Amino acid sequence: MHSSMPSRTWFLALLLTLAGALASAAEPPSQGVVLAAQPLTFAEAEALPPKLAESAPCDLGLGHTPDITVSQSVDVTPSIPDFCRPAEVVVTQKLSLPDGSRVERTFRIVDDAPGTQLPPPPPRPRIRVRCQARRLELSVEGVPEAPLLTLEPIGLSATSVLLRVSRDSEARFLPLLIRDDARARGALEELDFLVSKGVPSRLSRRDADLEADSVAGLAAALERARRRTALVSGDDMDPNVPRDILAPDLKGDRPPLKTGEPEDIGDVQPPDSNSDPDLFWRQGRLCVVQQDTRKRMRCYDPVARRWGKAVPVDRGDLSAWSTRGGRCGIPLGTRNVRPPEGFGPELRLSPRAVLLWNGNTHEARVMEVPEGVGPPRLRAPEAEELKKAILASPGSRLLGEGRFILDEGRKAFCSVRRPLGCWSLPLEDEGGNALSEGRVSPDGRWLSYLRGPAPSRVDGEEEPLTLVVRPLVLGPYVAPREPVSTAPPLVRTDVVMERPTWGKPAPGPDGDLVSRARIACDLGQDPRIPFELETTRTVSAYSSVSDASYACRPDWVKLRQVLTVPGGLEFVRRASVVAGDKPSAVGDAKVRCQPGRLSLWMEGVPDFPALTLAANPGAFGAVRWDLAPETEARLQALLARDDAPAREALDAFAKLVRQNEDGRVSRMGCLATALEAIHARLALADGFHPELHVAMKTAGVCAERYGMRALQQRLQAALPSLPLRVGALKDKPGVIGQLLTLPTIPPERGPRLYWRDATLCRVQEEGSGQVRCYDPAAREWGPAVAMKDRPVPREDLFVKSPNPCYPLGGRTVPVTDEMRDVLPLSPRASLFTDTSRGDLSPEFKVLEVPEDAGPVRTRAPTVVELALAARTGGGSVSLSEGKLLLHVAKDGASWLCTAVRPLRCWKLDLDPGAEAVRAMASPDGRWLSYVRIPKGFHRDPKAHPAELVVLPLLPRDAAPPAPKP
Repeated sequence: MHSSMPSRTWFLALLLTLAGALASAAEPPSQGVVLAAQPLTFAEAEALPPKLAESAPCDLGLGHTPDITVSQSVDVTPSIPDFCRPAEVVVTQKLSLPDGSRVERTFRIVDDAPGTQLPPPPPRPRIRVRCQARRLELSVEGVPEAPLLTLEPIGLSATSVLLRVSRDSEARFLPLLIRDDARARGALEELDFLVSKGVPSRLSRRDADLEADSVAGLAAALERARRRTALVSGDDMDPNVPRDILAPDLKGDRPPLKTGEPEDIGDVQPPDSNSDPDLFWRQGRLCVVQQDTRKRMRCYDPVARRWGKAVPVDRGDLSAWSTRGGRCGIPLGTRNVRPPEGFGPELRLSPRAVLLWNGNTHEARVMEVPEGVGPPRLRAPEAEELKKAILASPGSRLLGEGRFILDEGRKAFCSVRRPLGCWSLPLEDEGGNALSEGRVSPDGRWLSYLRGPAPSRVDGEEEPLTLVVRPLVLGPYVAPREPVSTAPPLVRTDVVMERPTWGKPAPGPDGDLVSRARIACDLGQDPRIPFELETTRTVSAYSSVSDASYACRPDWVKLRQVLTVPGGLEFVRRASVVAGDKPSAVGDAKVRCQPGRLSLWMEGVPDFPALTLAANPGAFGAVRWDLAPETEARLQALLARDDAPAREALDAFAKLVRQNEDGRVSRMGCLATALEAIHARLALADGFHPELHVAMKTAGVCAERYGMRALQQRLQAALPSLPLRVGALKDKPGVIGQLLTLPTIPPERGPRLYWRDATLCRVQEEGSGQVRCYDPAAREWGPAVAMKDRPVPREDLFVKSPNPCYPLGGRTVPVTDEMRDVLPLSPRASLFTDTSRGDLSPEFKVLEVPEDAGPVRTRAPTVVELALAARTGGGSVSLSEGKLLLHVAKDGASWLCTAVRPLRCWKLDLDPGAEAVRAMASPDGRWLSYVRIPKGFHRDPKAHPAELVVLPLLPRDAAPPAPKP
């Protein structure tokens, strides 16, 4: 009896389980929601209900069941025969997905008269969305090549569901992404619309969750496939940017079009687009209708460069060449036909045909009607009909016998026939001026246009426009038979950033030399998703010729090299070099790719610890980078050594990491702590000891791994106490006045704030030529007095303003942007602070010009010359009899450093709550003045004025000054 009970219970449970499974199997799968296909006819669209909405629950198994919703609205506008306005229907569809994304598309269907409607484009297909087996499925129905897109939930955010592309969906998409036939192109367009404008890419969560990037990876893969198919079909892949801007290193691609010097021949009022044209070419002359009476015209001969007499207006037979249409469309034969959306008329080819141009896609089409009663059609233009129409026209935007068309608004010209593309129009002298009404003479020799002010300088009132004529020359040009990609060429090399040298002549100020390349990188990923590095090297002149402050650098060039790694990583290498100079001691940056690893290193640096990153791949080429463990192992081995090669390798490694300017690499693993340890070790070895120990982090796993506590103790022991300190005035913060503008200080010529006779003098801001001086010992301002011609003893050494060409000894000496804090020492020598090694590693150098024609030499300063410069300089960075120098970092922090070795630096906490600028010490070294800038000063100086502060400089153990009785 007892033994039979458990078996019976089990049998009943089994029956219940089977019954539940059968009931579940009997339930039909969810059909989800549908975005209906585009209506084919006006009658079909008009019959749709005005409003439609439906939703379906979507159970993704996360304890939260959101809805998929779809809505459709239909707006019908009746016809207005008196205004030739046909009836139209606008259908708007919206789809909302569980992850918070939305897809929207709009159809416009016009009820034109029979015989005037162009054949409609292929209709947009139906899109079905449903949740099945706890996954979201999106399908494009009616497009066999479009695979099913399946998204899986990976979690919940604060407002929506996070989704990723399923692995089986990725396998379905990959074969499509490598095809370039027409059917695949149609599928890619629909899928790209659905993914790029719908499912969020979640790029903001890249560092947090790689799986959420699979949708972004799919969008990027669809974009790559779209660009490839567009290239094969001859479309313009980047219609908003000229090809020579996209690919300046693409040789021989730009047609040899040149323009001559512009000639301004008069002013005209902005033309009325609804009236007959006032500008047209006739018999090689440009004719202008006089706008006051509109009954007479004058014609300009560009060869003779003179105007003819006023004659009655004669535009010829407007019906033979005019493309202007009315409310009912463009007259073609006996009908009026409206052009497709985005297209506008450009040139009349015959009474039954007109050339259309789409300025957005850069596509030219001929719209024509047959002789009989058939519908109008669109077709590609033919070369001979364009040539014939141009010669018979009063000028048009076409040039080169109809091979190109002018886009004067964008200062570009575009190809009319495939392969499509645009190039910059050589109108550099027009700058930012707005150009309009461009017309090329029928013989193609002259270009006319109207010049207006730049859009930023338009004040709302219509001003006269300048009529300009200039020669136009198109040299021999053979169009490529195959479309040429603007993508960088694919090369085989391991050099990703070359050494900073330039052996060729410096480029001109108006053009940069750009070289680009793609480098295949095999990380073991699917070969159908190419993984490529991209490098760009830009060589440019140091400055334009018009900038006289750079005149001493005719042979200097700027080098900028960028390495872009998929996954959002970018390394930038910058340098300023002399063209043709000796090779740089810094080597090439190289790369090595291997399954799951990417390594970067500097050539020519022995023992360089390669920066190896581990690739965490996602779907469709998405990747997240992490620091490989072997990188930190190499760093720890080098940090355990104390020899010069190890320090050189560590220094080069830190510079390579800093080339990742957004700091993503330094935040990987314990690399930030490693960089801090490298800086400390270099400071100890170099004898330069800033207060690194103050901000060092000594707690945590990373700090323990790199021995940060021991490094902190070594740094602290090597840095003696500050021999000088900034004292505080009792009962007063040292503020002696307010400023609405920042004053200039020595060594700039004509300073408005300077020290003289132990007082701080300030030129009065009202421009009265008077000056008031503050006595910090007496703590009071003196009366306003007339300013002396030379308020500072050695003002003859001051410069007009510090610039890259520093006047020294009758020459102009080039200095780099890292050379700051100038202190003139004599007519032939000046002290500079070199911050090329970093703000916390300044090097004080003296540039000195010899009496003869010898080269400029660099040497270390002496305490004697620094003390003398301080006593005669009207306030400077030198104090303590030349033993200490004031250094202000780029972040505004003030440091006090020893002038000569051993180098030491101490931070001065002048005002932690505000920015301190214009700091200088008094000639006797007893006082420090600076300008305190509060928050809001740059926005509203009157409400938040700056403050002028004077504080005493005291020996370490001295008492502060007593308060004034």
